[in-house]
Amino acid sequence: MPDSRAPVGVTARSSPDGHEHPAAGQEAGTGPRAAAGPEAGPGPRATSPVVGVVVLVGVTLVLAGVAGAVLAFGEATAGPAPQVRLTATLSATDGWPDGQRLRLVHGGGDALAVADLALVVDVARTDDHARLSGFPTRRLGDDEVRGADVFDSGYAGVDGELDAAHTDGEWTGGEAASVRFAQGDLDLRAGDRVGVRVVHRPTGALLARLRVRARA
Repeated sequence: MPDSRAPVGVTARSSPDGHEHPAAGQEAGTGPRAAAGPEAGPGPRATSPVVGVVVLVGVTLVLAGVAGAVLAFGEATAGPAPQVRLTATLSATDGWPDGQRLRLVHGGGDALAVADLALVVDVARTDDHARLSGFPTRRLGDDEVRGADVFDSGYAGVDGELDAAHTDGEWTGGEAASVRFAQGDLDLRAGDRVGVRVVHRPTGALLARLRVRARA
């Protein structure tokens, strides 16, 4: 008769040596319970945390991009942006007050409200980057310059339609506006390349993207 110590569903058999062995095909550590152990392959739920992490990282990157755009250009609102044509020149001479001056000329199109404008300036050779706003102003101080402080902070630092002493608040065709780099802080050389972007702050629109080479 079956041994009372044998597991249910398993028939023990005796061998000549007097020991009992599991039935054929019932190896130790195998069977339905062993197959369900920790080495069982992962099910569909195992990948869910990884997918969740990837989604969260993607959302974080998108939000970071939006925050960076607001930091660079300010809060933008929907609406039509002005249409304008601008040209630029850059002097590498060291004379005061006209040397080291970045000059922009309104070549036609809509009148621009000076208070709505920001200039983003990049100097390739020195890797200096700055954002100028708060126009019109008498000087380029800490409130007007964000980034590299390489601009003349005296009265010669701004001129034309950006200068509060000379503008009527509107920049129209044929009129010029300029800013001056400070000698000693950034000494321009002939051939230096400078990029300037003119941004319409209320809409965030890029009105002009210009590349200019300094001339002696």
